[in-house]
Amino acid sequence: METSPVPRAFAALWALPQGLLVAVLRRFLKSPTAVHSGLNDPSAAMAAELEQLAEQLRAPARAR
Repeated sequence: METSPVPRAFAALWALPQGLLVAVLRRFLKSPTAVHSGLNDPSAAMAAELEQLAEQLRAPARAR
């Protein structure tokens, strides 16, 4: 493929400290934007979905 499967903006996230990313994400999830988007849904199904997503994001880090 000529283009990277991961946009460069997302690739930049690998260079940032994890603590900073966690703090920014937590702040975003408390924002009105996240509240109205459904990202703060406390249901068990949503929690399981987010846990699976987190595991998928961790997988490439373990492969390095």
